[in-house]
Amino acid sequence: MTSADHSAALSPSRIGTFRNCPLQFRFQVIDKLPAKESPVRRRGTLVHSVLENLFDLPAKERRFESADQKIYEIWEDTIDENPELYAELFKGDKSEENQFLESCRELLANYFLMENPDRLNPAHREKYLRVTNKDHLRLHGYIDRVDISPTGLVRIVDYKTGKAPAERYIGPYQFQIRFYALIWYLTQGDLPARLQLLFLKDRQVYTYTPTIADIDATNAEILAVWEQISSQARSGDFPPRRSPLCNWCDYRAHCPLLGANPPEISEEGVQKLLSTQVN
Repeated sequence: MTSADHSAALSPSRIGTFRNCPLQFRFQVIDKLPAKESPVRRRGTLVHSVLENLFDLPAKERRFESADQKIYEIWEDTIDENPELYAELFKGDKSEENQFLESCRELLANYFLMENPDRLNPAHREKYLRVTNKDHLRLHGYIDRVDISPTGLVRIVDYKTGKAPAERYIGPYQFQIRFYALIWYLTQGDLPARLQLLFLKDRQVYTYTPTIADIDATNAEILAVWEQISSQARSGDFPPRRSPLCNWCDYRAHCPLLGANPPEISEEGVQKLLSTQVN
């Protein structure tokens, strides 16, 4: 499966979107309706890019000052490559841009209170993995960071730029990190010793030790979700689901819950999606 085939694979974010709202999943994955740029989404991209690049520096130079400088360098390159992005995000308001960049600085300052990057030597950053599981489902995902100890123990790390959820809402985040453990296990033949989520907004760390039972349970969970997705794809019926997230949805203009008429479903997109499961 090449990068062009990403639409025929399941990822944690796609599964999360389907669970939140099947119609949003349809618009995003099948119909490929364009999503709006937002400061929140762009902030996550920028902070992740800075943290990825941080480990290119010699250990002694991995300080907040270096990350702070890198924020502006990456942002300037982003705007140079995509000039219309500035107007789309900030409507030409320089103060909004300044607030955006300051929020990025705060998240990165928090990161340096959570870890000492000069003591880390990641084996992988933004590691892309793709695999077909035992149920013949194509799976893929990007892992923010993989640390491997001198004794070979593996730690998978994922950065989150939002706040840590209350314990009763940790489920989707736990599923995501277990999904990464699964694709690592299937591609590398090695069960990670530790899974870690770093919530930069409030400096909270979630740590989980996976087991082989977790791998089996995650496979079963993915298959159960896929059976729902494929059934709805064949029927063409992806019902909307109302939730507080509706206020931030990119597809409000197409949602029947808001009085809109959705476009016809893309049959080509349906067939592409169904090829997620290999015969």
